[in-house]
Amino acid sequence: MQQHHDQPGTTIAILGADTVVGSALCALLGDHGYRINPLDAHPTGVVDELLEGADLLLLAPRLDGETREAFLGVMGKTVPQRADMPVILLSTALEEDLPEKEGVLRVPWPCETKALVERIEATLAGERPNGAWAV
Repeated sequence: MQQHHDQPGTTIAILGADTVVGSALCALLGDHGYRINPLDAHPTGVVDELLEGADLLLLAPRLDGETREAFLGVMGKTVPQRADMPVILLSTALEEDLPEKEGVLRVPWPCETKALVERIEATLAGERPNGAWAV
């Protein structure tokens, strides 16, 4: 399959990879040439160590809000550079408790794989729109 990004070796950490949707995201993004770092919805360990080597954090849709907030809240506590890692939240219309962490980009879910890859690439390129992405 054709790689759509120009950063070979890009690693995406996916929080919630142990869910059905998270597993599908791992497979889809892996097919697009990304290395995947799957993280369980309730990970154990030091967050910054779990994110080692990742270029971007993708939050699977429908994750528990408290877990998501706790994970985001400790990013960069032991490795300050991790605090600046780009984060994309896939959010359903049912989710209202969005993260408060500055810089978290919200992408409506479900969305087409192509649209998600484009948003990942734009984020990795440093393009940070205000608010939610339009589909």
